[in-house]
Amino acid sequence: MPPAQELTVSRPSVPALALPRIAVRYRVALAVLGLTALTFLAPAAPTYDPWAWIIWGREIVHLDLSTAEGPSWKPLPVLLTTPFSLFGGLAPDLWLFVARAGVIAGVVMLFRLGRRLGGVPAGVAAAVPYALATWTLRNGAMGNSEGLLVALILAAVERHIDGRPRAAFLLAFGAALLRPEVWPFFGLYGLWLLWREPRVRALVIGGYVALPALWLLPEWWGSGDPLRAAHRAQNPRGNSPAFADNPVRAVLDQFTTMLTPVVWAGLVALVLVVLWRRFPSRRDLAILGALLAGGALWVLEVALMTSDGFSGNIRYLVMPAAIVCLAAGVGVGWLARATLGRRVAGTSALALVLGALVGIGFAVPAASTAPDDVKAITYQARLNDRVAGLVARAGGPARLKACGDIYTGPFQVPVVAWNMHLHTSLVSSLVPVRPGVLFRVRSNPTVRPGPSLRSVGDPRDQRTLAVASGWRIVAVCKGGK
Repeated sequence: MPPAQELTVSRPSVPALALPRIAVRYRVALAVLGLTALTFLAPAAPTYDPWAWIIWGREIVHLDLSTAEGPSWKPLPVLLTTPFSLFGGLAPDLWLFVARAGVIAGVVMLFRLGRRLGGVPAGVAAAVPYALATWTLRNGAMGNSEGLLVALILAAVERHIDGRPRAAFLLAFGAALLRPEVWPFFGLYGLWLLWREPRVRALVIGGYVALPALWLLPEWWGSGDPLRAAHRAQNPRGNSPAFADNPVRAVLDQFTTMLTPVVWAGLVALVLVVLWRRFPSRRDLAILGALLAGGALWVLEVALMTSDGFSGNIRYLVMPAAIVCLAAGVGVGWLARATLGRRVAGTSALALVLGALVGIGFAVPAASTAPDDVKAITYQARLNDRVAGLVARAGGPARLKACGDIYTGPFQVPVVAWNMHLHTSLVSSLVPVRPGVLFRVRSNPTVRPGPSLRSVGDPRDQRTLAVASGWRIVAVCKGGK
């Protein structure tokens, strides 16, 4: 008799456990994405700079880039908002998702590095004050790029410590596409890699070529001035530290106000442990010392640039402030280890309990500021969300553009430009003249609406075309129409 034929069973191309394994392997990334999605249960809208990046992405797709007005150019956001613009009205939310994910990833990286250097209590003490700081909540909620910057730099540090220079350099390159303060550090790290890591030389050289190209060439296309970003940054607002009698001192004072008392307490703990010589290892001390030195150089860089006429915005100091939060957290962790011994190492019960107590203690300063932050973020988000409906009720972009020039408040120029499908240079925050369309706005609940109607003539010629909470469109049209 012929041998019985074997029963063949078709196997799926993806093993049954593949997806769970993927979920376990990338559980932190999936958690970051999930938490980011939950943030959209609250009102969400970009602020001034992110709106400009979103508009520029749309203009690049239409080969009509104009960067003559607006904030300074930043390559990385526009590299993302350009494909996002293909999704139309979803583009602002897609960028917000990236920016908020960056903030949450930055919190995770602070915890990871803090835990690596000083245990669970150190990770918690590093992450909590950063996560709840006013400058973190507001920047992240409204789409600024500082949270993404912190995540990229800290991830680059972790990859370097792990002996993965290629990944570290790529992450540093991403950070260098966000802020010019990164350039000296990026350049020096690249030189070190050229010396020590021959296998990544082509990558380093490519990064050196791409960095100036991505910063300068789009500005040359969009404004005719490849250095417009630098020139724009030297036209600060009236409350800038650049106008102080001593701009360097003003920047340093501004930086110290970013740090809460519990962070200063953590730094005191760090100094005591170092003087006591009870830190875990010289390598850990060297890593932390290098980070603090880099943070100090960053602050000095911002201070010197401010003294040369740059704006010295507090957002430029977020990265060194995050490093100080890390150092404070490590100080707490090292002090706990020095006094309680190895019982607070790893994920022991004592380490977890102490971490929870530290988290509560480090969160206390935010109790007085977080409600006001949430209220301000919600007001601005709802204000921005109403513009699309406001324009539609007023007759649509075509009707409004036919009426006259477009005017609004200085900080609402990009959101109006986005909804009117205009370059930001075609929406003015100057004194209105007739004929014109005024998007009058109450930019926060305590101020009067603007721009003023006094300069557009007889009130009998003014027509209210649409109204929403915080907004009113008033028109004095060509030919009185």
